[in-house]
Amino acid sequence: MVSPRGDPFWGNVTLASLLQPIWLVGLLLWSLMVLSAAQLTIRLIMAFSVRLTFVAAISLSLAALPIAAVYDVVVGPQASLSARLTAAPLAMVLMGVAGFAIARWLLKIRRLRGQIIAGLMVGLLDPHLFTILSGT
Repeated sequence: MVSPRGDPFWGNVTLASLLQPIWLVGLLLWSLMVLSAAQLTIRLIMAFSVRLTFVAAISLSLAALPIAAVYDVVVGPQASLSARLTAAPLAMVLMGVAGFAIARWLLKIRRLRGQIIAGLMVGLLDPHLFTILSGT
């Protein structure tokens, strides 16, 4: 489906926004910052790996795209701001689960407590909120 402006994915506002090159770069940088903050909060600084964090950020960014598609299906096309904010916890929970999985299997954070904290940080700092509030 094409919008009156000629934009594809009309009704898939979040996914369409995140697929734009500037948003993809922003999503990757945001994921890198969130995972870096989580690691530096949970681990000692000596255990921090830039390469591993970058790989995890790419994985988190890729996980954000299908989550955006699910979120767009739930809110439907041309949803109001209040409807989008009401459904935002769904994207936050899904991103939290992705963050937990990445902390456990990619970043190899040993303790369950650290994995849960990383998942909570990723969920609460969900990048989908930017697309909701940006008005795109």
